[in-house]
Amino acid sequence: MDIRRRLAGVAAFALAVVLAAAGAAESAVSGDLKAWHTVTVAFAGPRAAEADDGPNPFLDYRLQVTFTGPSGQAYEVPGFFAGDGEGGAEGRVWRVRFTPDAPGKWTYKASFRRGPKVAVDLDPKAGKAAAFDGAGGALAVGPRDPRAPGFLKWGRLEYVGGYYLKFRHGPYWIKGGADSPEDFLAYAGFEGTPQATHRFAAHVRDWRPGDPDWGDGRGKGIIGCLNYLAEQHVNSIYFLPMNVGGDGKNVWPFAGRIDPKGAPANDNLHYDVGKLRQWEIVFDHAQRRGIFLHVVLNEAEGPNKKELDDARLGPERRLFYREMVARFGHHLALEWNLSEEYDHQFKLTPGRMKEFAGYLHRVDPYHHPIAVHNCNRNLEQSLGPFLGDARFSITSIQHSDVRWVERMRRLAAKAGRPVPICMDEFPKADDGRFEALRRTHIWPIFLSGGQMEFILPTRLGTDDFRPFEAIWRYTWHARKFMQDLPFWEMEPADDLLECQGAGEVFAGEGSVYAVYLPGGGEATLDLAGAPGPFTVRWYDPRSGTFAASPAKVTGGGKVRLGPPPRDPSADWAVLLWHRRPSRAWPYGE
Repeated sequence: MDIRRRLAGVAAFALAVVLAAAGAAESAVSGDLKAWHTVTVAFAGPRAAEADDGPNPFLDYRLQVTFTGPSGQAYEVPGFFAGDGEGGAEGRVWRVRFTPDAPGKWTYKASFRRGPKVAVDLDPKAGKAAAFDGAGGALAVGPRDPRAPGFLKWGRLEYVGGYYLKFRHGPYWIKGGADSPEDFLAYAGFEGTPQATHRFAAHVRDWRPGDPDWGDGRGKGIIGCLNYLAEQHVNSIYFLPMNVGGDGKNVWPFAGRIDPKGAPANDNLHYDVGKLRQWEIVFDHAQRRGIFLHVVLNEAEGPNKKELDDARLGPERRLFYREMVARFGHHLALEWNLSEEYDHQFKLTPGRMKEFAGYLHRVDPYHHPIAVHNCNRNLEQSLGPFLGDARFSITSIQHSDVRWVERMRRLAAKAGRPVPICMDEFPKADDGRFEALRRTHIWPIFLSGGQMEFILPTRLGTDDFRPFEAIWRYTWHARKFMQDLPFWEMEPADDLLECQGAGEVFAGEGSVYAVYLPGGGEATLDLAGAPGPFTVRWYDPRSGTFAASPAKVTGGGKVRLGPPPRDPSADWAVLLWHRRPSRAWPYGE
């Protein structure tokens, strides 16, 4: 499949050159013409090189393409300079990537403008028309493929007004991912990455024939890494595309001269065409393996926050946001996180973050969820200003106290805009603590209505994910349990439970209850508001399987759940249901 896509790209470029030589102001289309598959339109435009000034091909040209669909839906999609179309820094290829959301006839029309800093100007009339301005065409897009890999079968993952994101043509989604290494893109196989610290050598064996690659094996480590994570059911990964002046000082998308420590003289206005093409190969594979892209646009450290326009919304930051959206915003499952620990060291204000979010929201035609990550442990103070703001559709929380999941749900509801509650950093998944984290964090977070990504003790040094396999397994066991429930309709209800120590209850409209007992033992559940017969099943969080046969209890009052089927002091989950909550319910009547 990847070979076919590469050949299609070569053919598209060749066609663009032929059209240009003939003097035709037309374009070349490549990609699978199916709903939710990426379509690439290439235009033959002015010859440029990635290092050029006067004009700078990234800053002083602006390609914007309007795609109009069969129902009249319209997307204003930013395009980008693609060099020679095959990763070379010089050429005449200008591209736009687009994911159509419906089958049928689509039309497209290009706006191509030239002028000083026109790329970061939101005025559609800024600059002057140039080259292929006005070029257009039509696409005959086929139906969605329900057998497509990864997210391609479900469509875009979107905010739909609740505590969980949902795929347009698929299920609600729960995050259980990896927060490390945040310098995931500091990979030695990428060109233009002189400070690379990752080779992912332990994951070369996870690369499979037919998987994408480049440079005769240079891509195998990072592609194999994604394969391993997907096989462990890790469904998101957190990374920085620019950490100049931050912890790692080893990732940036720029082509010009860069002092990794951060400096006003750094060239942040020219982009590395070849490296970004390789990033796209990796991101595309992640999406096909069901891995969400958590794109963190700034790091906690002051020099990183100041690297672009001295922490303001100037031309460098605007161009950075535009380039990230133009090249990678077509992917179906991603979020833009404006900054790791925005309120740490050089503290950015909520007002500044809202300004950043407003620009990014306008540039991104798909309106992917936007988050901001905190350091201040007073979440009401640090994240409260963003609740209820339509520019922010997801949270990214650093806190060790899982009780904040339920508190943040209440605060978001009070602000009139429920959003997903994501615990993206909490106590590290140190070796030897996996069992404890299962009890103290994984199950309590999920059954409080939250989601999570694990930060690893090796942080920037994580080059092999296998030593943490137990944490991936335990997270998957809990997430698998959740995914079979109508979790998006359920609410925390811990006050219904009586047990030894703390416990968790996630309840759904009197019909289904999920209970977690971190200390095992017997428990009583108050079903006074839910009369009728209930089926009871015990679930082993260690093995990810149900234990013993189903039992029956009668609601209408307090119900004893009985002892666990074995290992009474171990942690257990209990599932009770009164009637089939949905047609997808896997447990019978």
